[in-house]
Amino acid sequence: MRTAMGVIALVLTLFTTFTVPTAAAPPQGLRASYANPVLRPDGHVDATATINRLKAMNADTYAFLILKNTSWDDLHAFLPVAQSAGINVWVYLVPPSECPGGTTCEGYLPYKKDYAAWGRAIAPLAKQYPVLKAWAMDDFTSNLSFFTPAYTGEIRAAARAVHPALEFYPVAYFSRINQTFVDNYAAVMDSLILPFRDDPHRNTLWTSSLYGQLNDVSALLALKNRKLILMVYAHTLSNTVITPDVEYVRKVTTIGMRYALDGKIAGVIQYALPLTPGIPQNGDFPISRGSGRGALVLTVRGNQPTQQGWFAEANTAVRLNPGSTSCRMVFWHTDDRDMNSPLEYHVKQALVSDHEVWSQDVASGGTDWSSSAPLDIAPYLTNGVGTLTFRLFQKNGVGNYPVLVRFDDITLTGCHIANPSFETTGDWIFKRHGGHVLSGQHTYDPVYSTTVHAAVARLYAL
Repeated sequence: MRTAMGVIALVLTLFTTFTVPTAAAPPQGLRASYANPVLRPDGHVDATATINRLKAMNADTYAFLILKNTSWDDLHAFLPVAQSAGINVWVYLVPPSECPGGTTCEGYLPYKKDYAAWGRAIAPLAKQYPVLKAWAMDDFTSNLSFFTPAYTGEIRAAARAVHPALEFYPVAYFSRINQTFVDNYAAVMDSLILPFRDDPHRNTLWTSSLYGQLNDVSALLALKNRKLILMVYAHTLSNTVITPDVEYVRKVTTIGMRYALDGKIAGVIQYALPLTPGIPQNGDFPISRGSGRGALVLTVRGNQPTQQGWFAEANTAVRLNPGSTSCRMVFWHTDDRDMNSPLEYHVKQALVSDHEVWSQDVASGGTDWSSSAPLDIAPYLTNGVGTLTFRLFQKNGVGNYPVLVRFDDITLTGCHIANPSFETTGDWIFKRHGGHVLSGQHTYDPVYSTTVHAAVARLYAL
């Protein structure tokens, strides 16, 4: 699994999971997180500080990433502290595609590419420290030519021969999970971790496709008596234009926990939720025009073909004020394409009740915020009511032309809409036609790690 700043191997991370107990158990649930731990000045994991932050988040499980040359020793130092605190632990390994030093895994110490040896070394630790419950494999489905069913069974058996209760959790992407995959691998895994990326569109803006993914995958696994754990991106996902904000994490986590509480999935896991307080989201930046934090964003990411007529949009209701007969609108817009970019592909549009009232090619101006000229949109209202839409339209298809468009600070005279500055959530409906063209609302938070920690803590306290 990669971040926008490179391979996840560049950072030491952990997990937060929420899982549902059996019907006979009290409603405690398993709450865990794959998150950036608190580090000491010498770069080693500060076990006490990390566990304190996990407990403050109402988490009871930590997935400890083995990646740096200090990770294995740090795990040994972490386990007795976790045992005393009652924090469960998963050991989280990376596959050959993520290994330090390349696919030979020569820099992945101490056991390199011998994953059976990793399993045999983890299992005695699990016997010594009962809080160590499982080991997980990142990007499993991106390495299936290496992790064949036979080899996966071999490495799982190597660990279970030492400690039969130790479970194995592969990370599998929705696009690779089908009946054949489940038939081949169900017998050699205990739970499956599903990262939600809105496949096949890869983003951390849209959440509506999560329901179908959870339904499909949980149904496949249930036939084999295997569990599903949902992974939520609380950290920037690589090859995406917009980073996840607090509201995105809240929405996906809420959906996952509803499924967990209904017994449809085993739990929820936060990907790389930062435990150090007071820091912004990785790769995020102030996105609004003025002093606010929110804006409407419409995007196409790189290396994704589009087709003529595709679009993404956001719309809301516009209404005349009582006694008014006119409706004048001014809004601000920007994009990250200047006049050196090709024309006739991406077009920004404003529509009222499906009538285009304004448009501009993304390559027709600079990258600074610009104001529209005043627009009288009253003629397009019916009985004083209409639909205001901002759209990113594909005038012609293109193979690789990323763009980020933003709208903000809509000023209306004689009429009104809800949430004109995108500083609250709700009131706007997001739609897309075709693939890879996305719309959504994003809120920058300079202390994201503090805010998202508190948001997850509230959900994990349920």
